Amino acid sequence: MGHKILAGRYEIHEKIGDGGMAVVYKARDKLLSRMVAIKILRPEFVKDTNFVENFRRESRAAASLSHPNIVNIYDVGKEGNIYYIVMELVEGRPLSDVIAAEAPLDFKYTIRVAEQVASALSVAHKNNIIHRDVKPHNILITPDGTAKITDFGIARAVTDGTIVNEHNVVMGSVHYFSPEQGRGQYVDEKSDIYSLGIVMYEMLTGKVPFDADNPVTVAVMHMNDNIIPPSKLVEGIPPGLEQIVLKATEKYQVNRFKSADEMVSALENVSFVTGWFDDAAIADIFKKKAGIDADEARAGELNGNDPNKVPDDYDEDDADEEASDSARRRRQDRKNSKKNGEKDQKNRKYKIWAAVLAVVLALGLCYPIYKGISWLMSDRGIEVPDLLELSEEDATKKLEDLNLELKVAEEVFSSEIEAGLIADQNPKPEEKVKKNSVVSVNLSKGPDTEEEETEKLVPDVLGKSQASAEYTIKESGFKVGNVTRIDSEKPVDTVVDQTPKGGEKLASGSAIDLVISQGAKAREVTMPNLIGMTEQAARNALTNAGLNLGGVDADFSVDYPKDTVMWQQYKTGTKLNEGQSVTIRMSKGPEEKTRTVSVTIDFSGVPDNPDANGDTQFKLTVEFINGDGSKSNLINNADRSKSKGSESVSVTGKGQGKVNVYFNGVLKNTYNVNFNTGDVSKVS
Repeated sequence: MGHKILAGRYEIHEKIGDGGMAVVYKARDKLLSRMVAIKILRPEFVKDTNFVENFRRESRAAASLSHPNIVNIYDVGKEGNIYYIVMELVEGRPLSDVIAAEAPLDFKYTIRVAEQVASALSVAHKNNIIHRDVKPHNILITPDGTAKITDFGIARAVTDGTIVNEHNVVMGSVHYFSPEQGRGQYVDEKSDIYSLGIVMYEMLTGKVPFDADNPVTVAVMHMNDNIIPPSKLVEGIPPGLEQIVLKATEKYQVNRFKSADEMVSALENVSFVTGWFDDAAIADIFKKKAGIDADEARAGELNGNDPNKVPDDYDEDDADEEASDSARRRRQDRKNSKKNGEKDQKNRKYKIWAAVLAVVLALGLCYPIYKGISWLMSDRGIEVPDLLELSEEDATKKLEDLNLELKVAEEVFSSEIEAGLIADQNPKPEEKVKKNSVVSVNLSKGPDTEEEETEKLVPDVLGKSQASAEYTIKESGFKVGNVTRIDSEKPVDTVVDQTPKGGEKLASGSAIDLVISQGAKAREVTMPNLIGMTEQAARNALTNAGLNLGGVDADFSVDYPKDTVMWQQYKTGTKLNEGQSVTIRMSKGPEEKTRTVSVTIDFSGVPDNPDANGDTQFKLTVEFINGDGSKSNLINNADRSKSKGSESVSVTGKGQGKVNVYFNGVLKNTYNVNFNTGDVSKVS
C-alpha cells in the first residue's frame, strides 16, 4: 500500500511520536527530497478555533527562529481539517530518555546541555517568543551530543487555549511549571528560565523537586514549597552549579536570572571555575587551613597537625587584608620572576596556587558558599576590560587603573595567542563587577606541537545547516575554512560539500572548507486560472503547474457559488518561481441577512367580470414562503377591485423567499425575493 501524501508534497512514512496534543510522523518532502518530521494536531483541538489560531500564529513565529540548538520549523499548513507543522527530523533521543536511563547525570554534561538550551531560549526571547513548556521531553540529544529544543510556540497555543480537559485536569507539564503558570499569572522569559532550572535539577538528581499523584497538588508545591538543594540528594555537585539551579527556580520572577544570556554567563563561569583545579588540587583544599599553602599543609599533616581546624584567633577582616596583601606580593613576585630561571618560575606558580587556595578555603570556612555565589550574581558597577592578547604586566596596569586585580589561574596551550600573552579571562569583557574584584586569566604557552600533530577524524557535516555544521566543526577541534555558495537542488543553507571529507584524518585545529547550497535556480512557471474551481480542483491545478497551495480563507459572495474559488493571490498568467505557494479565497455564498422587501402585485391579470358600475370585483390571497420553507398568508381571500391596478405588500425574511398571488383562489403570479440583495423578480 502506498504512503499517504499530505498537501500534495509530504509523503507520510511512519508514526514516530505520540503526545497529548499532537502525533508526530516521519515523512519525505518530495519537493526538496529530504526527510522531515510532521506534527499533526489532534482532532479534539481542531474544534477550538481560538486554539487553532494561536497554534498557527505562534508556529509561524517559531519558524523564523534559526539556531543550532533549536529544531527548525520548515512549514506550517492545513489540509481539510488537518493542521500540521513540518520540522527538521532530528536523529537522536529525548533528554527524558537519557535521564531515565542514566541519571543522576555528570554535572559537566548537565552544564553543557543547559548552556545549549539557555542559548536557544535567548534567541527565542529576543524574538519575543516564550516557550512555556521547557521539559526533558522537548529537548532532543543528537548522537554528537548536541541538544536541540523543540515545540516552540506550541506551548503558547496550549496555554492560551485549551489547557484543561472536561474534568478540569491540567494537561500541561505541571512538574516543570513555574509558580506564575500555576497561578495563571503573567508569563515571561523568566518562566522558561524556571523550567530549565527544574530540568537541570532532574538531570543532576534523577528526580523532579516536586511530585504528587494529583497535578494540582504539584502546581501548589511549586508555588509554596521550598526546593531541597540537589546536593542533599547527590554528592559532588559544585556549589556554584547548585546556586544556578536555585537562582533559576526562585519562586518570584524578579529573583531569578534577568535573562537567558545571564544564565549562560553564569554557567560559563562555573565551567571555567570547575576547570581550574585537577583532582589533586581539589583534595588540597580540604587538606589545609586558611593562609597556609599546599606544601605547608602537607607538612602539617606529617607533624600531626589538624589541617582542617580554624585557629581560635582567626579574624575574617584580617584574612581579607592578608589576601589582598598576598595578591600585591604575587604581582611583584611575577615581575621579578621573569629575570630568574625556570626554578623561580615553578616556585612562583606554587605560591600563586597556595594563595588562591587559601582565599577559596577562607571563604569556604567563614561564609556559607551561597554568599559568595550571590555576590557573583549581584549587580555590579565596573565593566571588565578586554585583556586578551595583553601581557601580564599591561593587563595588571589596566586593571589597577579600574581598582581591579589580576590573577593568573594557569598557563594553557594556544595556537592563536602568542606565548606569554593572555589567552582567556574570567569574568568576560564587558561584564560588570564590584570594586576590588579579581579577574582571573590564563596565559598562553604558545602552540602545543604534539597536539597540533595529533590527527582527528573529520566530522561529516553534509546535509546539516550551515550554523549546525560550523558548530560541529568547532566542537570537534577544527576551524571553519572557506565558505562558498553554489546553486543546488539541496535545501537552501545546507552543506552540499566539504573539504576534507567526513571520516578523513586531519591535524587538530586545521580548517575545513564548506560549500553551501543557495538553492536551485528558480524555474519559472505560469499561474493558472483557479476562479470558480473547488478547493481540491484548485490544489490539483496548482500542483500540475508546479506550484503549491498556501493559505485558504473564505468570504461571502453573491457572484460566486458557495465552495468555489472567488479570488487568487496572483493573476492568471503571472510568472512565478516553481514551488511557490499561492493563497486562495473560497466563496461562502451570499451572506444571509434579514431584510424587509416590498412586493408590488399587478391586478391586470384578473379576468374581467364587470359589475353594475363597470368594475371587476375579485378575492385576493397573498402567500409568503420563507427561505426555511415556512408559509404564511399576508392577505387571505380579501375583496379587491381590479380598477385599483396594483397593491404592495411587505415581506421580511432571510436568504431566498417566494410570494404566491391567488385571484379568486387560483394561483396567478409568483415572485422570487432575494433578501440578501433586496431584488424581486416575477416568475409567472
